[in-house]
Amino acid sequence: MKRIKYVSRFATPFSESELEKLGEQASAKNKDREITGVLITSGGIFYQVIEGPEQSVDEIFSIIQNDTRHTDLLVLSIEEHVDRRLFPDWSMRAVNLDAPAHVRLLPIKILMEAVFEQQQHIDKMVWAIERGLRQEFSSTS
Repeated sequence: MKRIKYVSRFATPFSESELEKLGEQASAKNKDREITGVLITSGGIFYQVIEGPEQSVDEIFSIIQNDTRHTDLLVLSIEEHVDRRLFPDWSMRAVNLDAPAHVRLLPIKILMEAVFEQQQHIDKMVWAIERGLRQEFSSTS
């Protein structure tokens, strides 16, 4: 089995009912492919864990990568040769942390937002390194 964890931003806003429908559709499609996992949304961010047979996970993830509802997709981990599922009973459990019922999950919401903030800092540092290298080596050529 294989497991992929990623985060991405909503390309456009979703209503609560649209997010619920998205979770239901994913769940129905995943049952046929023996995929399990969780889809958490908060503040315009998707966090998803997809696990199951390698080919099925790769197919689903390829669809997600080309889905225009996602932007700034960031793979957090890819685990191969997974022995046990994290979410064996959920073909895809959707959790909207922005819904009032999920106030107790506020720490998870904060962590999801922090992932993107850290990625922005990393992007700035990489840009600074590359700029410095270009300037250093273009002036000595």
